[in-house]
Amino acid sequence: MNKIITLSVLAFLTTSVYAKSDVNSTVSSMQTQIDKLTKKIDKMEKKQKQTARGLIEVKKHDGNDNIKWDVNFRTAYNYLDYKLKNGKSVTNSSLLTNRLWLGMVAAPTDRLTFRGQLAAYSTWGANNLPTNDRFQNVNWRASSKADDDIIKIRQAYFVYRLTDGTHPISFSAGRRPATDGFLANHREGLANPGSPLAHITNMEVDGAMVRIGNAFGLEGSYLKLVLGRSYTNINQPSFMGTPYTAVGAKDENVDFFVVPMSIYNDGQVNLMAQYAAIFNFMGSKQSLVSSENPAGATTGAGLKHMAAISMQIDGLDEDIDFLDSSTLFVSIAATRTDPKDGYKMQGTKNSENGYSFWSGFIFPDLITDNGQIGIEYNYGSKYWAPETWAEDTMSGSKIATRGNAYEAYWNLPFENGHFSTQIRYTYMDYKYKSNIEQFWADPTLADNDVKSTQELRISCSYKY
Repeated sequence: MNKIITLSVLAFLTTSVYAKSDVNSTVSSMQTQIDKLTKKIDKMEKKQKQTARGLIEVKKHDGNDNIKWDVNFRTAYNYLDYKLKNGKSVTNSSLLTNRLWLGMVAAPTDRLTFRGQLAAYSTWGANNLPTNDRFQNVNWRASSKADDDIIKIRQAYFVYRLTDGTHPISFSAGRRPATDGFLANHREGLANPGSPLAHITNMEVDGAMVRIGNAFGLEGSYLKLVLGRSYTNINQPSFMGTPYTAVGAKDENVDFFVVPMSIYNDGQVNLMAQYAAIFNFMGSKQSLVSSENPAGATTGAGLKHMAAISMQIDGLDEDIDFLDSSTLFVSIAATRTDPKDGYKMQGTKNSENGYSFWSGFIFPDLITDNGQIGIEYNYGSKYWAPETWAEDTMSGSKIATRGNAYEAYWNLPFENGHFSTQIRYTYMDYKYKSNIEQFWADPTLADNDVKSTQELRISCSYKY
């Protein structure tokens, strides 16, 4: 309408100027020009609309059909010091590492999502590929010589939303993101935790899951049912025999059933719990003792139970800035091993219970704008045995410590969180044997066992 009014005004002024001539002829000529100009404007507007529709389609295609990538790269310096029960020390004063995570997500429809993550983790100056030549076990030519330099799949799974409504249900399957879970994210400098609860589970697994939203009718509640496999006894493929079977195998498949749940989460108070059962778990058997297997280690030794309940409070007092920006968490957990007849688990034929306590306090550093300091304490009993093999502490799993563990860290984010640094110190005082041999060895410390460990890590991370 505005363009017609403008053209009409122009026409009126023009006809006024030439009022002494043939007014009718002039008006007719101007009207013809106005009609031509109007058609041109209509064509231009139509073309603009077509272009806009095309851009919208391109954005939809880019958002739904393509994979979106993210990067998490960390380089770190580690100082390790081990004190053995016999009084000797073992030290590495300069362990340098690189860790790269390439994350991906795609959502072709509103109901279907794919998530994955590729990972590479290495020490400076070496790669971990097996070789008989120690001078081949280096990485200074890994990308310039035809060789195997492995990027591994850390996560790869799909999520399909089956139903909506009061209790939405979704299904997913694949390699699960079962690391850096609830509470462990603070010590790793991650804003959002993974799943499930880190107090009893922190390892990479393959499984299928059903998630039920609003499961308990409380704010932020949900229930997950997870069934998966952490170890398989099938033999390797070959051109002869019966590949991908367990004929003649001594071990059995190790399967698990896990029930993580969020009981209540209002954004300030977050209460979570988890139960897990692991079938055909690891242990030892006397008939399997040999020179190649002096402990008689095997799977299929029995059943293992794990349970935990964890609570986190964000913002302890909104009237005090320091406490309003602080986080407090506490968690208690228990494990139980039930060996079969003829087998031992944790060095005994008896069923044994283990217990653990974990607490932490994260608060502003009062020096920088966004820096935070965290302090944590862990306690584990003699038969405490969680599944935390993937915990990112070079000297072993802090959460699995049988004794006391103390930790402090300083997280410093920069550049809107895309770059960050961390200084972290961890001290583990073992009252019993390290968790590494928990399933086939008596927890009592031997003279050559580690009595205590301290680790200093200084790291820089890039995230985008």
